[in-house]
Amino acid sequence: MWLPAFAVPARLARDDWSRHLVARLGASILAALVLGTVPQMLPALARWTDAGCLLRELTGLPCPGCGITTSLLALARGDVMAAAAANPAGVGVAALLVGQALLAGLILSAGTPASAGFSWFRRLDRIAVGGLLLAWVGRLAWAVS
Repeated sequence: MWLPAFAVPARLARDDWSRHLVARLGASILAALVLGTVPQMLPALARWTDAGCLLRELTGLPCPGCGITTSLLALARGDVMAAAAANPAGVGVAALLVGQALLAGLILSAGTPASAGFSWFRRLDRIAVGGLLLAWVGRLAWAVS
């Protein structure tokens, strides 16, 4: 997610870490805009591309990410129950996107060295991966029983 210096306003492009923070902030904002403004586009795009899950096609079992898009779309509509039903990790992914955006914004606006926040980003990344795997194991246990 590194951005070239010319893609970031000079005030924010203090160093490579700052550009990385701007990239994370931009990705979070873009995800929120897409999910909030054009949610009907994503299912249509999936049908048009015939996108499916290779693991589910081969084994009949969902992958860790199966249902994340549906979950995020349900959250964008304000339906937390449908979001959790599609993939419980989707609620966590949304919370981590918000947390990532807030953390990047705080670090960039405070003018502190951008590298100072990266231990927090590493924690958020690990929580995201752990949450996806935990939700996946739970979904597999539910599917087998």
